[in-house]
Amino acid sequence: MVDSDSPSSSGQLSAFLVGHSIIAKPLSPLHNNVVSALLTVVYVKCVMELGALIRIKYGNPELSRKFIHLCACSAVIWWPLFDTSHWGWRLNITVPLCMAIRLIYKGAVLKDPEDEDVRTMSRTSSPSELLFGPLQMTLIMVYVGLTKFMTHTGLIIMASFVGDAVAAVVGLHYGRHRFNVAFSGEKSVEGSIGCGLFTMIGIFCYCYMCNIDMLEWRPLLAIGITSAVVEATALKNWDNVFLCVAMELMSLHLPKLI
Repeated sequence: MVDSDSPSSSGQLSAFLVGHSIIAKPLSPLHNNVVSALLTVVYVKCVMELGALIRIKYGNPELSRKFIHLCACSAVIWWPLFDTSHWGWRLNITVPLCMAIRLIYKGAVLKDPEDEDVRTMSRTSSPSELLFGPLQMTLIMVYVGLTKFMTHTGLIIMASFVGDAVAAVVGLHYGRHRFNVAFSGEKSVEGSIGCGLFTMIGIFCYCYMCNIDMLEWRPLLAIGITSAVVEATALKNWDNVFLCVAMELMSLHLPKLI
């Protein structure tokens, strides 16, 4: 069986703090989870600031957009800090849920093209762009954080977004062999290879950091190839959703691939 029926994590934050004599006695599970959630808030705040600096320095919103995208999906590295013996482990969705509300407000209500988030997370400084890729990403993070926490499926889904981010950057700078797929837009062979390769690397890194069993090479390769194909052919502006669905379907068949 690939995933357990319920998430499991002992809450490494409290053990780390006690082990390094930062606190005298372990945190309660609730306090452990609250502090862990606050650490994810600090992490994302730093990511957003760095994303803005990247946009200013390089003058390319696609780079800042994909940097934030990559760091957002990598928020799973904070999962082991949460203690699943208490319902507070669900606080792992604090940041993506708040960001989803923020993106809806800025993309559908405020609609200010000069807003810092719009300029950092969109390609053309169009507020409506926040309602596609960025919003999809945060909603998927909420879904994964609540239903796929500390499972292979959750890590596979988030790792496919690593591949998606890398595909865009590789295609932008190194894409030489380009092709067009109906309703998907222009892609590159180099970008697709980068997507598959870094999806596999993402799975390896996330499994290692979350202390979850590594996948064998056959399912890992199958997932990498699938992510590359889906990213290259998905409906434009909906690739996050297509990747999420495809990766979850792949995870259902992992036992057959092992």
